[in-house]
Amino acid sequence: MSRAPLLFIALIALAGCREQRQQLGQALSGQPPVIAGTLAGDWHVADLNGGGAIARAQLGFEGERVVGTAGCNRFTGGWRQEGPTISFGTLALTRMACPPPVMEVEARLLALLQAATNVRFTPGGDAIITAPGGRILTLRRAAQP
Repeated sequence: MSRAPLLFIALIALAGCREQRQQLGQALSGQPPVIAGTLAGDWHVADLNGGGAIARAQLGFEGERVVGTAGCNRFTGGWRQEGPTISFGTLALTRMACPPPVMEVEARLLALLQAATNVRFTPGGDAIITAPGGRILTLRRAAQP
Protein backbone atom coordinates (compact mmCIF):
# COMPACT_ATOMS: atom_id res chain seq x y z
CA MET A 1 0.00 0.00 0.00
CA SER A 2 1.40 3.42 -0.89
CA ARG A 3 1.76 6.14 1.71
CA ALA A 4 -0.65 8.53 -0.04
CA PRO A 5 -3.86 6.75 1.17
CA LEU A 6 -2.48 6.59 4.72
CA LEU A 7 -1.69 10.30 4.66
CA PHE A 8 -5.21 11.02 3.36
CA ILE A 9 -6.76 8.96 6.18
CA ALA A 10 -4.60 10.78 8.72
CA LEU A 11 -5.67 14.16 7.33
CA ILE A 12 -9.35 13.23 7.57
CA ALA A 13 -8.91 11.96 11.14
CA LEU A 14 -7.30 15.23 12.16
CA ALA A 15 -9.68 17.53 10.29
CA GLY A 16 -11.94 18.12 13.29
CA CYS A 17 -9.31 19.43 15.68
CA ARG A 18 -7.97 22.98 15.14
CA GLU A 19 -4.82 22.48 17.21
CA GLN A 20 -3.94 19.24 15.43
CA ARG A 21 -4.65 20.84 12.03
CA GLN A 22 -2.18 23.61 12.92
CA GLN A 23 0.47 21.05 13.91
CA LEU A 24 -0.16 19.08 10.73
CA GLY A 25 0.18 22.24 8.64
CA GLN A 26 3.51 22.99 10.34
CA ALA A 27 4.76 19.46 9.72
CA LEU A 28 3.70 19.49 6.06
CA SER A 29 5.37 22.87 5.53
CA GLY A 30 8.61 21.51 6.94
CA GLN A 31 8.33 23.62 10.10
CA PRO A 32 8.50 21.61 13.32
CA PRO A 33 5.94 22.55 15.97
CA VAL A 34 7.31 25.01 18.46
CA ILE A 35 7.18 23.42 21.91
CA ALA A 36 9.96 25.24 23.71
CA GLY A 37 9.60 28.58 25.41
CA THR A 38 8.74 30.25 28.65
CA LEU A 39 5.65 31.90 30.02
CA ALA A 40 7.71 34.55 31.83
CA GLY A 41 6.16 37.94 31.19
CA ASP A 42 2.68 39.32 30.59
CA TRP A 43 -0.07 37.66 28.53
CA HIS A 44 -3.67 38.25 27.44
CA VAL A 45 -6.22 35.46 27.11
CA ALA A 46 -6.72 35.14 23.34
CA ASP A 47 -9.04 32.12 23.51
CA LEU A 48 -10.62 29.81 26.07
CA ASN A 49 -11.86 26.47 24.70
CA GLY A 50 -12.71 27.95 21.30
CA GLY A 51 -14.94 30.64 22.82
CA GLY A 52 -12.73 33.58 21.92
CA ALA A 53 -10.89 36.15 23.97
CA ILE A 54 -11.92 37.06 27.51
CA ALA A 55 -12.18 40.80 28.08
CA ARG A 56 -9.84 42.01 30.82
CA ALA A 57 -8.32 38.55 31.37
CA GLN A 58 -4.56 38.81 31.80
CA LEU A 59 -1.79 36.73 33.34
CA GLY A 60 1.67 37.77 34.43
CA PHE A 61 4.38 35.19 35.16
CA GLU A 62 7.38 36.26 37.20
CA GLY A 63 9.66 33.80 38.93
CA GLU A 64 7.46 31.22 40.61
CA ARG A 65 4.41 33.50 40.91
CA VAL A 66 1.51 34.10 38.57
CA VAL A 67 -0.82 37.08 39.02
CA GLY A 68 -3.72 38.07 36.86
CA THR A 69 -7.27 39.06 36.23
CA ALA A 70 -9.74 36.35 35.25
CA GLY A 71 -12.32 38.72 33.77
CA CYS A 72 -13.75 39.97 37.05
CA ASN A 73 -11.54 38.93 39.96
CA ARG A 74 -7.80 39.17 40.44
CA PHE A 75 -5.81 36.06 41.36
CA THR A 76 -2.33 35.04 42.43
CA GLY A 77 -0.55 31.79 43.08
CA GLY A 78 2.43 29.60 42.35
CA TRP A 79 3.28 27.94 39.05
CA ARG A 80 6.01 25.81 37.57
CA GLN A 81 7.09 24.96 34.05
CA GLU A 82 9.54 22.19 33.19
CA GLY A 83 9.81 21.99 29.42
CA PRO A 84 6.30 21.32 28.12
CA THR A 85 4.96 20.34 31.55
CA ILE A 86 3.17 23.04 33.55
CA SER A 87 1.40 23.10 36.90
CA PHE A 88 -0.26 25.72 39.05
CA GLY A 89 -0.57 25.76 42.82
CA THR A 90 -3.72 26.81 44.60
CA LEU A 91 -4.83 30.19 43.28
CA ALA A 92 -6.04 32.85 45.71
CA LEU A 93 -8.56 35.28 44.29
CA THR A 94 -10.67 38.25 45.22
CA ARG A 95 -14.42 37.70 45.60
CA MET A 96 -16.05 40.52 43.63
CA ALA A 97 -19.46 39.85 42.12
CA CYS A 98 -19.94 40.35 38.40
CA PRO A 99 -22.77 39.39 36.04
CA PRO A 100 -23.34 35.61 35.96
CA PRO A 101 -22.01 35.09 32.39
CA VAL A 102 -18.70 36.76 33.36
CA MET A 103 -18.47 34.65 36.52
CA GLU A 104 -19.11 31.44 34.53
CA VAL A 105 -16.30 32.19 32.06
CA GLU A 106 -14.01 33.16 34.93
CA ALA A 107 -14.73 29.86 36.70
CA ARG A 108 -13.87 27.91 33.51
CA LEU A 109 -10.60 29.85 33.11
CA LEU A 110 -9.53 29.26 36.70
CA ALA A 111 -10.51 25.57 36.57
CA LEU A 112 -8.43 25.11 33.42
CA LEU A 113 -5.40 26.74 35.04
CA GLN A 114 -5.71 24.52 38.12
CA ALA A 115 -5.89 21.39 35.93
CA ALA A 116 -3.28 22.48 33.34
CA THR A 117 -0.69 19.87 32.42
CA ASN A 118 1.08 21.03 29.26
CA VAL A 119 2.20 24.16 27.46
CA ARG A 120 3.55 24.62 23.96
CA PHE A 121 4.32 27.64 21.84
CA THR A 122 3.21 28.40 18.30
CA PRO A 123 5.49 29.83 15.63
CA GLY A 124 3.57 33.10 16.07
CA GLY A 125 4.52 33.23 19.77
CA ASP A 126 1.21 32.26 21.35
CA ALA A 127 1.26 29.91 24.33
CA ILE A 128 -1.19 26.99 24.26
CA ILE A 129 -1.98 25.59 27.72
CA THR A 130 -3.85 22.29 27.79
CA ALA A 131 -5.72 20.44 30.51
CA PRO A 132 -7.44 17.04 30.61
CA GLY A 133 -10.72 16.74 28.75
CA GLY A 134 -9.47 18.67 25.72
CA ARG A 135 -9.58 22.05 27.44
CA ILE A 136 -7.32 24.62 25.75
CA LEU A 137 -6.25 28.12 26.77
CA THR A 138 -4.46 30.30 24.23
CA LEU A 139 -2.37 33.16 25.58
CA ARG A 140 -0.92 36.02 23.52
CA ARG A 141 1.96 38.16 24.74
CA ALA A 142 0.93 41.59 25.93
CA ALA A 143 2.27 44.49 23.86
CA GLN A 144 5.46 45.90 25.31
CA PRO A 145 5.34 49.66 26.11
